[in-house]
Amino acid sequence: MIETELIPLGGRNVAVAPPTYAGAERDRNKGPQFAETAQAFVPSKDGRGWYREIRRDGEDPVLARRVLIDSVASQSGRAESALWEIQEQLGLELPGITITGSYSGEPASELERQTADALNTTISTWTAPHRQADAWIRFAETADGEQVWQQDVPDSVKRLITSTSAATGERLYSNFPNSALYGYWLSSGTASRHKLPRAYSSEIVGFGVRPVITGTTKLDAGGGASEKSKVKIGTDGKLSIGSGNKPSSAGFGQVPSQPVTTGYLCELILQQASLSLTMLRSLTFQDQKVKDAALTVLTLLGMTGHHLAGQDGFLRSSCSLVPITDRWGWIRRGDLHPEPLDVTGFDELRDALLEAIRDAEALGLSFAEPVQLRFSEAERDLIEERVRLESAKQSTEGE
Repeated sequence: MIETELIPLGGRNVAVAPPTYAGAERDRNKGPQFAETAQAFVPSKDGRGWYREIRRDGEDPVLARRVLIDSVASQSGRAESALWEIQEQLGLELPGITITGSYSGEPASELERQTADALNTTISTWTAPHRQADAWIRFAETADGEQVWQQDVPDSVKRLITSTSAATGERLYSNFPNSALYGYWLSSGTASRHKLPRAYSSEIVGFGVRPVITGTTKLDAGGGASEKSKVKIGTDGKLSIGSGNKPSSAGFGQVPSQPVTTGYLCELILQQASLSLTMLRSLTFQDQKVKDAALTVLTLLGMTGHHLAGQDGFLRSSCSLVPITDRWGWIRRGDLHPEPLDVTGFDELRDALLEAIRDAEALGLSFAEPVQLRFSEAERDLIEERVRLESAKQSTEGE
């Protein structure tokens, strides 16, 4: 397990902004929605300094408000994206599936330029939220022009995806090692429902929190505009006066906002992460030596991803955190306290990871060549339609 105590960049007296979520469909509250628990246990240090106990007042547990600062799913995405982005520095080419897009020809209009920018992107099984089971992967286009999920023949990308599971450890390691760590669920296109829980789990939570209410007023650099004026934005993007809506609909004038809760002061901000070796051991390999080598690589890959994800501490606007303590340890079955694990930093993790990968290769287990796909016509249409509709919003905003 890995435990990190954090404070805001500006100090403990600075509020942090948690992630916002959608409210209930019938909820009339238009303010930001946070994952807040009104009555929760507050962690307390045990005799060895780990936050594994519950704070008590005599025999009674102390209850206080807590708020989620970064979720398990978000933390997993940050860790694997960090590995994907640094693979060149690691001296690795990570396996997986990559989709690339492009725009043919030279954009002749602003809409075409925006479309070209939107298509000029890359999605991989290390950045897609559902990894190899993600919709962008399933409906991408192979070299023969068919979508992945149209094919069901030996050696097809679909067969690779649907035949890879916890029961085929070698194939999972070679093609989708991140799925072994961060989990996936494939519920369509295959008779057997492939589902693998996360081996890596991390969450950042604020305890003993107090909401902070703020408000803003957008000023107008030009001195404002009369509410009696009317403005309209044409389809060509041109602003005209005399008909339409209030100037504020086009961004003119001063716009005050209603004060709402935007952040929280936290008595304690704690990141608690774990890498379940029990989960990894559930993967099936044909040879025990090969399994031991593969699990060593996966464990070090997970540790490296965790370290990389926490390096800059920036989670979102108004939420930049600094670690003040960072502890690594492992828990054996039957032990109450973690046994300390000395991890000095990135260089140590990188060297150990590369050595473990070489040991696995010596046993005949290696990462596969990445699979290259491109956006299908249907996916391109989805992207182009999104760009067109978003662009149209700008044109009709003042109507």
